Amino acid sequence: MNPASVRRAATALVLPFLALLPALLSAQPSTGTIRGRVTDAAGGRGLPEVQIIVDGTRIGTVSGSGGEFTLGNVPTGPRTIVFRRIGYQPATRAVNLAAGAASSIDIGLTVSALNLSEVVVTGTGTPTEKRKLGTSVASVDSTVIANARATTVDQAMQGKIPGAQITQNSGGPGGGGISVRLRGVNSFISGSDPLYIVDGVIIDNGSAQLADLGGRSNPQNRLADINPADIDRIEIIRGAAAAALYGSRANNGVVQIFTKRGTIGKPHFTLNTRVATSELREQQPFNFYPFNAAGLPIERFNYQDEIFRRAPSSEQNLTVEGGNDQTRYYISGNFATEEGIIRSTSSRRMGARVNLQQHLTSRLIGNVTANYVTTNNKVQAFGEQNDYGIMGSLFFAPTSVNFRPVNGIYPLPPTLGTNPLLAIDRIRNPQNIDRFIGATKLTWTPFTSLLVDYTFGVDNTGFEQGQFIPRNAVLGTSDLVTGRSLSVFQGTRVINQDGVASYTWRPLGPFELRSTGGFNHTAQRVRITSASATGLAPVGELVSAGSKPIAAQSEIQLRTLGFYGQQEIAWADRLFLTGAVRYDASSTFAPSERWQAFPKLSASYVAIGNRSGMLNNLRLRSALGWAGSQPGLVNAYSQYITYTQLPFATRPGFVNDITFGNPSLRNERAREWEVGAEVGLLGGRVSADATYYDRLVTDLLFFKPLAVSTGFSRQFAPIGSMSNKGFELLVNTSNVTRPGFGWTTTATYTRNRNLVESLTIQDFQSAGGYPNRIRAGEPAGVFYGSYAARDCVSGALLLDSLGRYRRSNNAADMGATLAQRRAISNGTCNDSLNAVIGDPNPDWMGSLLNEFTVGKKLRLRALLDGVFGNDIMNLSTRAQNAGIASNSKEYERELLPYGDPRKLPPTFNSRTQGIFEYWIEDGTFVKLRELSASYLFDAGPVRRLFSDGVDITVSGRNLYVWTDYSGYDPEINLFGTNAGGLASVQTTAADRGFDFGGYPIPRVWSVS
Repeated sequence: MNPASVRRAATALVLPFLALLPALLSAQPSTGTIRGRVTDAAGGRGLPEVQIIVDGTRIGTVSGSGGEFTLGNVPTGPRTIVFRRIGYQPATRAVNLAAGAASSIDIGLTVSALNLSEVVVTGTGTPTEKRKLGTSVASVDSTVIANARATTVDQAMQGKIPGAQITQNSGGPGGGGISVRLRGVNSFISGSDPLYIVDGVIIDNGSAQLADLGGRSNPQNRLADINPADIDRIEIIRGAAAAALYGSRANNGVVQIFTKRGTIGKPHFTLNTRVATSELREQQPFNFYPFNAAGLPIERFNYQDEIFRRAPSSEQNLTVEGGNDQTRYYISGNFATEEGIIRSTSSRRMGARVNLQQHLTSRLIGNVTANYVTTNNKVQAFGEQNDYGIMGSLFFAPTSVNFRPVNGIYPLPPTLGTNPLLAIDRIRNPQNIDRFIGATKLTWTPFTSLLVDYTFGVDNTGFEQGQFIPRNAVLGTSDLVTGRSLSVFQGTRVINQDGVASYTWRPLGPFELRSTGGFNHTAQRVRITSASATGLAPVGELVSAGSKPIAAQSEIQLRTLGFYGQQEIAWADRLFLTGAVRYDASSTFAPSERWQAFPKLSASYVAIGNRSGMLNNLRLRSALGWAGSQPGLVNAYSQYITYTQLPFATRPGFVNDITFGNPSLRNERAREWEVGAEVGLLGGRVSADATYYDRLVTDLLFFKPLAVSTGFSRQFAPIGSMSNKGFELLVNTSNVTRPGFGWTTTATYTRNRNLVESLTIQDFQSAGGYPNRIRAGEPAGVFYGSYAARDCVSGALLLDSLGRYRRSNNAADMGATLAQRRAISNGTCNDSLNAVIGDPNPDWMGSLLNEFTVGKKLRLRALLDGVFGNDIMNLSTRAQNAGIASNSKEYERELLPYGDPRKLPPTFNSRTQGIFEYWIEDGTFVKLRELSASYLFDAGPVRRLFSDGVDITVSGRNLYVWTDYSGYDPEINLFGTNAGGLASVQTTAADRGFDFGGYPIPRVWSVS
């Protein structure tokens, strides 16, 4: 992003704020100030991050690191002050405030596993207590995020949210390849990631590639630009019933991130520094047998020690916050650098944030947020890139090849790819990302019962991708052998405007009504300019050094406009009914189908509230709602016939694309109902939050085949329906609460059942070249392919005369006719050439978090995170078993001498290449995701230098994995990148469960 773009974005944010100042210099009514401190009632320590609000107003603050707080500009008279924090029972205090006076409140909060009074915003339009919602909304506060010691926000959420499958698909530096899936697969073509909103700004979280780094090899998503240390809390809605207010963008759920706003008081400085080291958890087994197939001695080489390394990283965060009755501010700076465990890979991020809040008048509050981030990555190709990818070249190369350079020249492998040591030393893929995210928000409360909000947000990203492959670095005869230089720039801008008004009134007796209305407009533009060249000069690295240049340019624009209304009815503060509808339009859909309505209905009943005894709280809730999804950028213009340039004899020309435009294109539509309950037991020491959901997505979009006589081969159109049904459970317990010792436990359980309900086309292979399948009556993305035939009577594997498996779809193994197949099989069990051979979707997921507090200074925590019952296709080992490689550990058994009972027959391993069932393994795993110990040094000499003391934490991440999977890591996934992303290979969101040349996930130790 160039400086001019930054200036324009900043000016657009600040001008609305400044334009109002002259009209706002009016007399202030009488106000006062409230100060105090919030503590843990059991231990007496100060509680940070407590939300303190003047009831019935938008006046509020957050307690500082020691629990201190100041509320300024509070209207005089009797007021009720509300104190809320996740994990504690809310509390209120009454105060009668005189004009110009200051009042003091000190309060202790009691630990509670269930908090129905927690206030959320996501999916409600305006701040609303959870007790009033008929839908499930998950919350993660800053303490949980900070304790995770994670590189990115999505990493920090792993294992914290029931219903969320958060997968680290790659171990690349800078938080590469994280995918978030809420309540299963909900679309084939629109990706699986939810809608992300940061401080009211709708952001682009795309992870598309601008260079060939392995097709579908999990590039870093742009959520990596958000500094986890700046986050105050995260709210997640997982279903359509809760997401209806976001219309045609919310089929995959919504994640809203709120950053810190600062606290009232003198400037408070905080410095966090972290140093870490990452390492490969364990090496992959290879063929190191010291004899070849002829029985002669042979030298073999293990290059994993030269590819992988122990990699250092560090991070520094400096913040200052403070303010007075009228102004609050939060300013932060961040610098993080991380070396990858694969040599020549690294990531560096620098950023700054300024959040300002100003009371322009007693009834008008202005907020400005501005975040600038620059990220520099050095990456390599992985996954499917076998020409110059490091891991692909390692897996496909025999271990008998010596790759070390001779007189400065790296030898190439005998059959495929490149020398992995050469790729590390000489192939470069630099990335430079400049990003600005900012918003201006005005909150007007003309009187207590009326609230009006307006937000203007912008997300502006400049992404520059380079690539240099020197001459003679790869095998083959393609132009790539002559070297390649590439330079691509992608500019992405998302601008959103949101307005909402809410009016609350009491028509009679125990009834309270709140009416809400609002609008949203979002505009997105993506421009890409690329230049590349092959035939590089021997000493040239720039595009201009090539003899065969190519250039391209593209631009995509999207628009969404929506209006919504919502009515809430409360009775006796126990029964809450909500009805809402959103009516929106997207430019991606045909004019006749553009406007769509998305209604929702919900009910919440608080049967028991804050009662003493065994059963303290009980809430029942249910909701029904509709949401939609839009096509990704790749298919943004699918309603039209598009054309491709085809010059002839140096003259311009065009030819139509293979996709026929759909003049009736409409959005995918999800209907979901959910029912749930929350219960608090044993004096607030135990809580459980359970939800059952049933979602049906209709009008699923994909490519419908057309007769070639039409001049086209396919059309983007609705092709079927799919359901997700599941159960989510969150349990919190406060096991021990004593002044000198505390122990809490959090457990999550998620079970989802996906099913493709119907298809209007034939079942299809969802990812080209891979045996994922979309079939009616099966979960999306099941493995479908060849299998090892079995005897239909005994169930034993059928072997040929040499003791090798018989492949189901090989006529030489099973016979050319059905009669021959049945004769060989002793029955009909092998009639099908191919079959469903596995399912990458897990049976269930769960996590267990234990936290201990010893005294007031020592804190311990451990998080176990597991996925159970899913299958993985290990294509990395399959590559090792290929005849050109023959480097797997299993291949050693072919080299054993005859007479050894472990010996496999000749070509046993190479023949398994075509039996996809052979490569499916159990992907179940449990990870020690987080482990940490923290100690607070706050003795007198320390406090004289640091007012809050010094907190030292030793932590580890991904320390150990319990699994039967034979690869580097069962969490790795080739298809983790968003489906439908611009410049990415076309896949579907259902494509999961493949391990093929991925970047291994490291074990990380850190001190902060």
